[in-house]
Amino acid sequence: MTIEPEISIVISFLGFCWIFAKKIYPFVTKALDAHIEAVKQEIAKAENLKEEAAIALKKAQETQQKIDGIIAINRLKSEEKIKKLQEENEKLLRILRERHEISLKTQLEAEFVKQKNQLIDRLSSLILEKIDNKVKNSKNTINLKKEDLTKLLSTND
Repeated sequence: MTIEPEISIVISFLGFCWIFAKKIYPFVTKALDAHIEAVKQEIAKAENLKEEAAIALKKAQETQQKIDGIIAINRLKSEEKIKKLQEENEKLLRILRERHEISLKTQLEAEFVKQKNQLIDRLSSLILEKIDNKVKNSKNTINLKKEDLTKLLSTND
């Protein structure tokens, strides 16, 4: 009984397929299933991370909008405060100018009165001197004092 080589190859091939199907195929399918499951888990994790990132992005955008709103409100308030401070500043400057003008006017009036009094004093001295000279020449005695003449000159304003 001789077996032909083609039949022995077919029998060997079928034997190989049967051993492969019984021993190696379950091992390979188990390893592939485990790998598929690991990939599925990684995909699920990635999708969860993607969803979390989308939620975080949405929250960040909402926070950014709130911050932008707060900034806009604060900017308006700041501009209003700046305008108010500028108006107060202008008011204070006007008041300071008015006070300065009043102070200068008062100082000028005081200086005017001082110079007027000095002028009256000099004028009274000169008049008294002239009167004294005339009285000495005429030999009449007039008892006129400088204070009397100053009063007389200052009341004639």
